[in-house]
Formats: sequence, C-alpha cells, structure tokens
Amino acid sequence: MKPFIKLKRPNLSRGDFNRRAQRFLAAIQGELMPEHAEEFLVINMETGEYVLAADFHEANVRAAKRWPDVLFFGCRVDGGPVAKFHGK
Repeated sequence: MKPFIKLKRPNLSRGDFNRRAQRFLAAIQGELMPEHAEEFLVINMETGEYVLAADFHEANVRAAKRWPDVLFFGCRVDGGPVAKFHGK
C-alpha cells in the first residue's frame, strides 16, 4: 500500500518557487524595511500575502492555520537566515 501524500498548492518547480519567493519578498521588504528588519515573516506562495511575527515559530504556526493547504516561504524580513547552526 502506498502512503497518502497531501500535496500543497501551488505545485511549483524549485526554480519557479525561488523566483516567486524573491519577487514577493522584495515587495514586502519595500513595505516593512527597516522598522521590521529582524522580525520573521511567512509568505503565501499563491497570493503573496504574509504573516509577521517576532519569532519564526509563531509566524509558521499562524501561516499554517491561515493557509493549511498552500506552500509558503519563511525568512527574516531583511532576508537573513531563520536560524544559525554552529558546528564543532
């Protein structure tokens, strides 16, 4: 028996996803920078709508509740990383 996999809309190639994410992010940065530079946002990849929060977990939870079946992209408003990993 094959496992059931729920695909999220829209079905985008990796390149299309990246181009769309960068286009949406650039428009949002124009609205929110520099006041919200270190806050986190999650962008709906269908519509370009977004949620903004002080931490990534909260932004992710809000986005998942608001758009349960849609792909989304998350990052800091300034485009910086969500997390940093330090190896030994």
